[in-house]
Formats: sequence, C-alpha cells, structure tokens
Amino acid sequence: MMNPTRHEDTSPSYANDYLSEERPKKYSSIDLKSYTSDLSECIGYGGYAEVYKGRFPCGDLIAVKVLKKSNFVENTFKAEVRTIGKTAHRNLVKFYGYCFEDNTNALVYEYMENGSLDKILYKNGNIEWVKLYDIVIDVAIGLRYLHHELEEHIIHHDIKAANILLDKNFSAKIADFGLARIMDKDVSRVDPSGIRGTTGYNAPETWRPQSQVTYKCDVYSFGMMLFEVVGKRENGRAEKWFPGLVWIQFKNRNLERFLKDCGIAEKDKENANILCKIALWCVQENPDLRPSMKDVVSMLEKVKLVEDPLFPPFGFDEREQSDKIERYRTYLPNITADPTNESVA
Repeated sequence: MMNPTRHEDTSPSYANDYLSEERPKKYSSIDLKSYTSDLSECIGYGGYAEVYKGRFPCGDLIAVKVLKKSNFVENTFKAEVRTIGKTAHRNLVKFYGYCFEDNTNALVYEYMENGSLDKILYKNGNIEWVKLYDIVIDVAIGLRYLHHELEEHIIHHDIKAANILLDKNFSAKIADFGLARIMDKDVSRVDPSGIRGTTGYNAPETWRPQSQVTYKCDVYSFGMMLFEVVGKRENGRAEKWFPGLVWIQFKNRNLERFLKDCGIAEKDKENANILCKIALWCVQENPDLRPSMKDVVSMLEKVKLVEDPLFPPFGFDEREQSDKIERYRTYLPNITADPTNESVA
C-alpha cells in the first residue's frame, strides 16, 4: 500500500487510485496533522468533538473530526466506524477512515462545502424552495438505503437538520452515525439500549419504558425535520409548536393560507403541501401508522398519492389547543428555538 504522507504526485490518476483504496482506512495522528497543517483550521465544534478542514496529498478536501476522550465518545466512535464503514451511497457522507491512538481518536470524511442544513434554514434562510425540496428527497433516499437496501439495515437514531450536510451543489448527505445501530434483516424490533437521539426529534418509543424500537424511529425524526424545512425555523414549543400549528390549519382546511403566511410562494405551494402531509404521517405516535422510507420517497417524487393524515402529531393536545386556532398569525413571527436541542446517548 502506498504511503499517502510521502506521495507527492497530485495527478488525476493518482487521485483516483488514492481515493479508491479500500475504506475505511486507518490513519496515524501524524497523517492527520500533515493533512490539516497541524489542525490549524477549525470549521466546527461541539461538546464531544472539533472538526478541522484538511486536504489529502491528491488534493481532495477532507473534514477531520477529532473526538474528545470519554467513554461515551469512544462508544460513538466505534458505532460510527462500524456502521458508516459498511456503506457507500451518494446521499451518505463519504467516510474515508479513522485514527485510533492513545491520544487521538478521529474520523475522516469528505469535506462538504455548504455546511449543514440547520445553518441554511435558521441563519441564511434564502435558499430557493425547489432546492429545499430536492434536499428533502436526497435525505429520504439516503434513509431508504439504510433501512431497506443493505444486508443488515441501519437505524441512524439522530436524523435532524444539523446532521444533514450539503456539498458544493447543495446535494444532501446524511452524517453523524455515532448513535447508529445495525440490525439483522430478519429482526424487526429491538429493545432500546438507553435513550438515543435529540430532544424534539426522537420518537416516543425511543424513551418510553418497555417500548421496542424499529427503523420507524428514523421516520419520526425525518418528519420533525420536514416541519423545520417548511417553516425554515426550529419547531418551537408549547402553543408555538410548529407541527401543532400545521395540524390545526390542515384540520380546518386553512393550510394554504397558513403556508402563504409562512412566506411560501404560490409556485411552491404544491410541494409545501406535500411536505406538510408527509410530515404529519411520519410523526404519528403509533410506529405502524408511519410510512416506510420507500413510501416516503414515492410520495415525494409524486409517484404515490399522499393521503390526508387522520390523526394529529404525537404530543399534540387537541383540547388544550382548541381555543388557540384563530391566534396562529401572532405566533408565526415569534416562534422560539428549543434550547434543549442536544443529542443524548
């Protein structure tokens, strides 16, 4: 095997040979310092890791995620290598390899030029709706692959806007497999091993005692993300909870006006309507009522008709909200973020 830290050829043929080597590869901490100019450009950080921009000797840009030391982080590191290391799909972030040394635990990915979807939705907000719809389809296709197209299907367990990365063309790729779980195809349900996911996105069966988990928990999280795409904001809480507002207006046959008040143009109304109805199906309390990601892709691609949802989203108290139906306009400009939006093991 060639030594990537010493090879100086940057021709296209070398790049192809270099990147086509069997993955995931094991890198040394010396390799990673070389690729990142001694970890000089930090492009992101969180409670468990810092991410640095780097470049392979062949010229391709990479993102190096350096993990902090803890038992939880070591478990997420192993889960990431074990799950995404088995995959290869255009709608999953490309995983090149890892470093596992006494003082360095790191993961190496392709670099995604346009960052994460949450930044686009909550901070920029000026992305065209047709592109947002394409991004949603990309994510759905990636989840269909994880759930239905592998020998052992994978539950991601943390689908949310922050874990959807966008390349230079705004094509979407699912990232962050630190909470993911592999399941044999002949096993449909498993007992949850502790709460997994992010508050506000995780399905009720992931935290309820004596519940069993299926891939439908990812469908629930995907539905919660769809509401954020429609509103271009976090879902909020209490009477400002966006999924509840959507249900109220849908039930009262006022959804089109509501979407217009959300700033959605006439030309995008059909797609926004589809997203709202799919989202309402995805966040049903009963996992059996949620569609599979196969069906979600068919509905998004307008191959399959989206039926009208029959029940409100999980967590919606109809009696409590009934006196607020006519007040939704005052809520729209003031929906607040949920400060508890953090992943849990």
